[in-house]
Amino acid sequence: MQPFQFHEKVELFRKVLYIFLFFNTLILLPAAHDLFAYYGTVGTRGWNTELSFFEQGSYGLLNLLSHPINARFEWLYILFIGGQLVALVLGFFNKMPRLMSFAVYFFTVNLFSKGYLAFTGGEVLINFMLFYLMFIHPSRQKEGLGSDLQPIVNHVFFRIMLVQVCLLYFFSVLYKLLDENWVSGEAIMYVSRFDAYSTSWMQSALENNTILSVILTYTTLTYQALFPIVVWFKKMKKPFLMFGVVFHLGIAVGMGIFTFGIVMILVYLLFIDQESVNKIARKLRLERFIESV
Repeated sequence: MQPFQFHEKVELFRKVLYIFLFFNTLILLPAAHDLFAYYGTVGTRGWNTELSFFEQGSYGLLNLLSHPINARFEWLYILFIGGQLVALVLGFFNKMPRLMSFAVYFFTVNLFSKGYLAFTGGEVLINFMLFYLMFIHPSRQKEGLGSDLQPIVNHVFFRIMLVQVCLLYFFSVLYKLLDENWVSGEAIMYVSRFDAYSTSWMQSALENNTILSVILTYTTLTYQALFPIVVWFKKMKKPFLMFGVVFHLGIAVGMGIFTFGIVMILVYLLFIDQESVNKIARKLRLERFIESV
């Protein structure tokens, strides 16, 4: 079996994602009770009391903060926050990487599931990526049972991650084309009129500017439609992804959908070439954490 040649790329993505999640949780701490507590402002997703815990399956395991027991021990959400932060730190420093990859997924999905009304598609994408990362591990230094199978699993789930991003863009543009405001080119203009999804400078520039709205709306549609195709061509990929970084920074800053914009930029690490991976790792001083796995 061919060795898994994308180890450094995946580990760079894993480390950067862990850093982002760590600081994202710290930023959310002042609102932690409202987001994650049983009687917080967000509320709960509910729990089917007619089914036992085991009959709930994976949904129950990933929706624990909505279990009725949290009404008696409302402080339990603090344990999940602490568990996530500890798992992120240990995982970053390559301590028990397999166990920590599961722990990061478990705690993160539970927290995001509880505060779902306050979050965006960025958190959903993080959940998917953390799930796939649980299965990708180096096997080059280990022999024995499973050593031949691990490279196959690595390749499969790495490809799934790439396809996941492409499908996200594909269905995003597909549903936009079913909306007459996007087809007419006025979607960005209408979005700018909502305070929750725009800044003051975005409103002043776009709320009554039909021409600029048409340009930005069709630029968005074109980029998202082309992504699943262009990203596979080496010569076109780099400038295309650089445009995507600017595009998603605009979403993060201009529309205030920060997590979604930043997470979309982070997943681009999975598409860049090895030379770029090495440069980014050096600039972020992450080489030793990647090579030591």
